[in-house]
Amino acid sequence: MPDTGGKLTVRQGKFVEHYALCGNAAEAARLAGYSARSARVTGPETLSNPAVKQALAARQRVFQAELGVAKQDVVSGLLSAIQMGREQKNPAAMIAGLVQLAKLCGFYEPEKVNLTLSADGKRLSAKFAAMSDDELLAILVAGDA
Repeated sequence: MPDTGGKLTVRQGKFVEHYALCGNAAEAARLAGYSARSARVTGPETLSNPAVKQALAARQRVFQAELGVAKQDVVSGLLSAIQMGREQKNPAAMIAGLVQLAKLCGFYEPEKVNLTLSADGKRLSAKFAAMSDDELLAILVAGDA
């Protein structure tokens, strides 16, 4: 397990090891000993923990060093596989390669937008936050009319 200054619990350490191997937060949570019933919630929550993120990054660096593989090597391999699929007229192979390449490039990450609210915007935000779901729904329905 990577050294993170002792910030991880035993279960979090197991989660890091399993997630590093399978890449599935829910599966890693189950394998680490978290409740199977809540693993779909516990896994992503554990993954968002800063100490767990740090440990995962350290573990990935170890994997890269052990395998002698850099990100560019993976990209080059994917590009070769996509080209091979193109030459074989195999659109499924091309799409699979492009999907993996897009994930590696972060194209599936949500776009982050930072907003700064003026005083009026803050008052309006507070007003909406205080409204019930029915009141908010009424505003939406009125806007569609």
